[in-house]
Amino acid sequence: MIKKSGALLALILMLLAISLCACGSAAPAEGSGDPDYESQAITIEGLPGGTAQMTVAELRALPQYDLDASYQRTTGMTESFKMRGPYLSDVIKSLGGNIADYAGVGVVGSDDYYCLLSNEVIAATPDLMLALVIDGEAKLGEDKAPAQLAAQGQFGPYWVKKVDRIVLYEEVPKKEITSVWAFDSLTEGIEPYFYEYYGSKDASIELAQIFSRFDNVDSQAFFTMKSADGFKKNEVINMVKSRYYIKYEGADAPTNISPYIKLGMNVQNIAWFSTNADAVIFLDEMMKYMDTENIGGQSGIPMSEALYEVEMQSLKDKTFEVLGTKGEKVTVPGDDLTKGILAPGPDGSIRVLWQPGSGYEDIDRLLRIRVAGGEVQQGQTQEQTQGQAPGNGNAGQEANAAAPGKEGAAEPYSVQGDDTVLTISGDGVSREMYFTLDDLKQMKAGYAEEVYSTLNNWPTISFTAAKGVDVNYLLKLAGLKPGAKSVRAEAIDGYFADFTVEQLTGPLYRYPDIEKGSAAGAVLVKPMVSWAFNSDSADLAQARDDDLRLLLGQNGLNDMNTAAMVKQIAKITVSTAAADKWPAPVFSVQDGSLTIQHDFLDQVKIYYTTDGSEPTVASPVYNPSTTYFQPQLIKPVAVENGEVVKAFASGFGRYDSEVAVYTYEGQ
Repeated sequence: MIKKSGALLALILMLLAISLCACGSAAPAEGSGDPDYESQAITIEGLPGGTAQMTVAELRALPQYDLDASYQRTTGMTESFKMRGPYLSDVIKSLGGNIADYAGVGVVGSDDYYCLLSNEVIAATPDLMLALVIDGEAKLGEDKAPAQLAAQGQFGPYWVKKVDRIVLYEEVPKKEITSVWAFDSLTEGIEPYFYEYYGSKDASIELAQIFSRFDNVDSQAFFTMKSADGFKKNEVINMVKSRYYIKYEGADAPTNISPYIKLGMNVQNIAWFSTNADAVIFLDEMMKYMDTENIGGQSGIPMSEALYEVEMQSLKDKTFEVLGTKGEKVTVPGDDLTKGILAPGPDGSIRVLWQPGSGYEDIDRLLRIRVAGGEVQQGQTQEQTQGQAPGNGNAGQEANAAAPGKEGAAEPYSVQGDDTVLTISGDGVSREMYFTLDDLKQMKAGYAEEVYSTLNNWPTISFTAAKGVDVNYLLKLAGLKPGAKSVRAEAIDGYFADFTVEQLTGPLYRYPDIEKGSAAGAVLVKPMVSWAFNSDSADLAQARDDDLRLLLGQNGLNDMNTAAMVKQIAKITVSTAAADKWPAPVFSVQDGSLTIQHDFLDQVKIYYTTDGSEPTVASPVYNPSTTYFQPQLIKPVAVENGEVVKAFASGFGRYDSEVAVYTYEGQ
């Protein structure tokens, strides 16, 4: 009996030791052995005693915990790691703070990537960790050192690499709302995407497309949503910039949906949402809980109360412009906002109605209400700004200034200078244009932010985030002629890519699930001359200033678009000369295996079918790689007696070939 008791006691002690090891250890972690590496410091701001720093060695001296970590990237891919390090709560506690006392925690990487953790995220992630050891490596590579934030259960944007600074906020960073938009008008012209979400498939719009129409979106701010029942939720801007949608039709609409949001965690019946400077309203939802007034037999919300509700401040000290979708503009002092109401119009639109005798004219369809600069005279001014694009007061002016025949004004962009970085010319445009970098950056009407899915000849899939000017807008300024047929984009070093006009101007797409081989969720993207980009990120916050580059989307999952993305682009030449067609593919068969031949096999993709149906860019591709990269991927197609094979060639610079047809009769 004594021996059995001793064995049982030993077993219990062993299990206890294993349990303690699994839960973490108070012993310091093993160091890298590199004194310089161990002396790297992370700065923590907002502590009770002020700013402090902790070196890697000091962080290793805190209790260390093991984490089987995994997260999902914005592209849908899941990455897994073995991580070890101190909990963020212990780091802050060791410096005299309590993480639960803060409204939010900002984590900044040495590459300036920023993520704001709300208190909701912090509460839902008790094992937030500063990972010092990843997959057994105590000396992290330059892409992660000195630490990576591990946020188990949260998505990729929260997992900040190269942690350099931690900022503790007693209050959520304040917004300064300067524009309030009507959702229906703001999103006019954006093609709805019927996103499938837990068995429902309703009209939705990606937030990234909405953000592109705002004047400024600060990645360090919160994205705030409030429902008609009073529920309010904050998300990190970086988290909602990709694959995050506002569903505006169907059950519980308006509501937020995303692959990252579990059913039941949505904000249902959204009344308004906001970024750092812009708010968007759904009037029908706001009227469910706000007091209304009546003007001319119509009920609506007093304009001043609607602006206060979306957290705009100090209305009486400001002057406002109330803009309609037909170019109307009513300038009004803040005190007079009480004289108008926002009333429901047809099909989700918003009407602006004024009290009789106010001196202001009604607007049938509101675009936005924005803070204006300068002084205002008592009364109303009505200005026509026809052609003005959402989010910009200069769009009509820029387009009109470039229009031919405008008297009394010199043609802008008409003189080439030493600082010219981009030229548009050729007989396919009405006039030559010369742009400096400042010219391009100041074109608010043509400004574009896009994430592109990319495929090279290896083939390797990636994502590129970029900011720049819409190519279609530049061509419009240059007066693209109806007879324009082809375009050449040329770099400083002479490299060029040729396109038909349709290949360059679109429609072209981003495929969020391209890595899964799925075209689901394709998003329309604009071709762009970018001045800021990141060729390995789907996060617009990671786009960095660089040389000009031509970027464009894809026309299918196998559309190899990287070779057409001209680096250091300096010239766009538009021609009325029609491009040729690519030659049709040629078939040869031996022993039941079909080979497809083409004189330009490395410049085109060959799409084929074996059932007699017409091939498209969604059909199988015969040559996924090139003959000089991975020729082993170009394999013969197995065919059976009686099968009808059809194929065509497609590539930049020429029109698609005719469809070649071959019927296998057996051998």
